Amino acid sequence: MPLCALVMAGAIALGGGTRAGFLSDVVLQLLAIPLLLTALWSLSAEGSARAPRGALLFCLALTAVPLAQLVPMPPPLWSALPGREIVTDSLSLAGQPLPWRPISMAPHATWLSLASLVVPLAIFLAAVQLPRRARRTVSLVLLGAGAVSVFLGLLQVAQGPQSPLRFFAFTNPSEAVGFFANRNHFAALLYSLTLLAAAWTVHAGTLAAAQSTRRRHDDGPLILALIAGLAVMLALVAAQMMARSRAGLGLAIVALIGVFALALRDRPGQGRLTPGRLLAGAVGVALVFGVQFALYRVLDRFTADPLSDARIPFARTTFEAAMAHMPLGSGMGTFVPVYALFEKPQDALTVFANRAHNDVLEVWLEAGIPALLLTTLFCGWLVARGVALWRARPQPGGEIDLLLARAAVLVLALIGAHSLVDYPLRTGAMMAVFAFAAALAFEPQDAPEPRRTRGRHAEMRAAVPQAAPAPMPDWPRQPPERRQQGGGDWSDMDWPEAWRSSKPPKPPQRN
Repeated sequence: MPLCALVMAGAIALGGGTRAGFLSDVVLQLLAIPLLLTALWSLSAEGSARAPRGALLFCLALTAVPLAQLVPMPPPLWSALPGREIVTDSLSLAGQPLPWRPISMAPHATWLSLASLVVPLAIFLAAVQLPRRARRTVSLVLLGAGAVSVFLGLLQVAQGPQSPLRFFAFTNPSEAVGFFANRNHFAALLYSLTLLAAAWTVHAGTLAAAQSTRRRHDDGPLILALIAGLAVMLALVAAQMMARSRAGLGLAIVALIGVFALALRDRPGQGRLTPGRLLAGAVGVALVFGVQFALYRVLDRFTADPLSDARIPFARTTFEAAMAHMPLGSGMGTFVPVYALFEKPQDALTVFANRAHNDVLEVWLEAGIPALLLTTLFCGWLVARGVALWRARPQPGGEIDLLLARAAVLVLALIGAHSLVDYPLRTGAMMAVFAFAAALAFEPQDAPEPRRTRGRHAEMRAAVPQAAPAPMPDWPRQPPERRQQGGGDWSDMDWPEAWRSSKPPKPPQRN
């Protein structure tokens, strides 16, 4: 568990780059290799907790796609693939024989794409084997790392475009980006963490409400946890407005609807202190603060027509290139050189196309039909798993695990929707968050722990054989008379404390 938490925190701090090959990505991948080896060793060990077989097969297929694209093929095979005419024509003009080549048009880029899978695979395979308590701890570590990123983003806005806290040369100079290079990816982290923070806040609010109805006086830790959760949610919502991402703001609104769904599901909301009211108050306060500081900046982002940017030309050209490289694609990571072959001159003068800004189209171009099949399988599993989790009833002691699983399904859906207009999963940080959310959606291997109460040791005392209680002494109801001739002081008698009187009784009279 500590290694998984370390890699998760490292992914937030180092995985904010938008393309492969950054030094921070290399450091992160080296950090994730021990975790991957440990997870694989745990899977192969006899008697250990194993991940679901379908998930393992999906991970194997995900790794097999770029590996298959790197296998050298004889000239008659690779030259017959669609889209390879430019390579064969170039070699013919140069008078060179056709060599053995893989499917990938740029093998070095495919190798980088394969290396980028180390981090999400390590986190998923490790997290899916963790027990409930360890999963909860890793989720709190993720929230802590996200809170640091939020604080960093607010400092970036305060210091302006020349802030030394912006760690990438090509970035959004006037918005909060945290550890990322792009505000859109920072916004994706924010709405993802909002849902995870809401799960913990709902859990703490529910327990605090139950304690208040019982009039218990030992709920101090619950109140502190509830205040911390509300504070984190307030900061996340306010930072979302500082990032000024149009897609991020829209998906953040959807995430807030999911937050209230988490609060209301399985809870009728009786009493004064309810999770729904607490979350509504926290969101309201966050919006008040955010509007004061970022209202005009947010409105300025929506003054431009969303259709006037380059996403539509990108999508049109990417679709054309993908159709030309069917059915196996051009190779993972080859978008930039392949897109340039199909780019129109008028589009090339507007903006440089480093990504398609639509991950479905981009993976279709790079991996063809295999990528579309894997995407379809994942979407089908996500829908089925989401329905099962929202229909499930929490078990005693496992309420927070079900809340985290439901929040994780919402995180996966929102990041998938965001990938239709951007590329958050092309960053190491968001791939790590996505992989951890996918692991949370699976049922842990261990049983939920019973909820602790004031009599939490009652079960242990009942399980231990108890000795029979010693018989009480047969004391008389009234002190016996002192049978001595001369009377005396009754205070020197060793009677039980309950029998003592403030005034000693009179001694018996002699006849």
